[in-house]
Amino acid sequence: MEINRNTIIKDLIESHPETLTVFKKYNLVIAGGVRGPNEPIAFFAKAHEVDYDILVKELNEAIERGGGEHIEIPKLEEDKVYEVFVKAAIVLTLTVGVTFGAILLSYIAIKLNFHSIYYALIQAHGHAQLFGWVGLCIMGFALYIIPRVKNTELKHRNLVNICYGFIIAGLLLRIIVQPLPLRAARFLIPVSSILEIISICLFAFIILKTIFSSREKVGIFDKFFKAGIIWFLISAFINFGMIVYLYKHALHEIPRIVFSPFVHLYLFGFVFMFIFAINIRTVFAFLDIKPVREKAVNVTFWVMNISVPIYFITHIFANNSVVALRLSQFIVFPIAFALFTFIYGLRIFERSTQELQDVVMDRSYAKTIRTAYLWLIVTSVILLIIPFLGHGSELQQRFHGSLNHAVTVGFITMMIIGYASKMIPTFKGIDMYSLKLSNVTFILLNTGCFLRVFSQILVGTSSGKSLFYYAIMGTSGWFELAALGIFGYNLWKTMNTAQEIKQPVSTTKLTEATKDTKVFDVVDQYPETLQVFLDFGFSQMANPVLRNTMGRVASIEMATKMHSVDIDKFLKALNDKISLKK
Repeated sequence: MEINRNTIIKDLIESHPETLTVFKKYNLVIAGGVRGPNEPIAFFAKAHEVDYDILVKELNEAIERGGGEHIEIPKLEEDKVYEVFVKAAIVLTLTVGVTFGAILLSYIAIKLNFHSIYYALIQAHGHAQLFGWVGLCIMGFALYIIPRVKNTELKHRNLVNICYGFIIAGLLLRIIVQPLPLRAARFLIPVSSILEIISICLFAFIILKTIFSSREKVGIFDKFFKAGIIWFLISAFINFGMIVYLYKHALHEIPRIVFSPFVHLYLFGFVFMFIFAINIRTVFAFLDIKPVREKAVNVTFWVMNISVPIYFITHIFANNSVVALRLSQFIVFPIAFALFTFIYGLRIFERSTQELQDVVMDRSYAKTIRTAYLWLIVTSVILLIIPFLGHGSELQQRFHGSLNHAVTVGFITMMIIGYASKMIPTFKGIDMYSLKLSNVTFILLNTGCFLRVFSQILVGTSSGKSLFYYAIMGTSGWFELAALGIFGYNLWKTMNTAQEIKQPVSTTKLTEATKDTKVFDVVDQYPETLQVFLDFGFSQMANPVLRNTMGRVASIEMATKMHSVDIDKFLKALNDKISLKK
């Protein structure tokens, strides 16, 4: 096949397995379903920072050589390490996450009172969203993506299922037991936190061992991954401390003065570091823009990692110390500065370079990623306003709630949806199940988030029309539930879709095998020739899966080159066997 900028990688590998040696050089063969991603070569070249012309030259040379012994047949096994994490995240958010949140929000709207809800239910819902929806998605994607961006294998893969089992058990215990008024079950609360700590420690161990095993040069995104791991561990142990306090004092609610800053430490520390790391590595290719401004990105890294612990500590003591209060009000400014600096450094809103203008591919995810950063700007603006609203006032609490929603749904969930819509089809080597459903998800989620963020602010600022704004706010959660329900269905169907192997049908009866005859056609029409293949050392032919897949794309000439077999002797043996059956 002729290679051009729109040649799909998996199609090229299927037609010319000898190109695997070139793709292996650029670390492609361990990503994208069985044979590679459903991506144009020009996009791949930019995403992997490979010179397109050099890549095509090497691919054509590999095809001309026709392979040889150095060709490695790809493993016909798809890496699904991320799948159980993502599916569990979808289930959690569509039950105790966004569904329960929508119910709670509607109840608040009916009662016209934010304090009408049993706060332990809100905290259980919050934990399901933070550690369930967001945490599980990040863990699943990290286990798949980090080995690939670091050009290495995932280390200690055998621990992944244990890690998954512990986090799911811990989440379920926490969500179920915390709101229950059953003393006999209270001991399960600290147990849940211990299970989560074990899981997060295992995850940190797997990811760090994988990163440090890489021989790739250290990229600017590496330190974001490492910092994210550290913040994830810190969050797990702080969560354990809060749970121990809850258990010792026979409480159902973690004190809000601690829980609220903990949420921000988790988001601004762990979640932001991982999202920023992936953005740094991929956004320039995904959106066809220039590479990041490294100085600006480095400023964000240091300012965020210095400011987040100060934010956490000062907000805990703000009620008891004037110094802590003033510091808590001041620290939001460097955090907002860091977020704006990162947006500038990432070039997210800059014009396309047009390098991939001629490349035909789905780019529906682009608007979702850019919109996520619009919500990050909204988050930053609200963050800057909050210190001026009066410490602990009802108005400040309404803005604080809007801030949390803008960051968790507007930025983080929008980013998860955008990246999942791009990466999971790439992982599978297929297209997204439905682009129409993706567009519906985008519209509904932004509608719900907009209604929630701004109606909650207006509830606090417009006492005369508060009933109207409460009503709007009460409906917002159902838009978001519909959005995530559609997204979950769309993504689940994509993950469950098997990558189809092209199966060309032989239209004519073989009378003679030639160098261009496909291996599959020979054995399919003349099963007795299988023994000839085995006699000449083609042991893989004993595997019916390999016969039915690689055999359909490999010619006799290609197969003999791969096994250093004399093609003339081999063809004679095959045709002798075929002639006996004529």
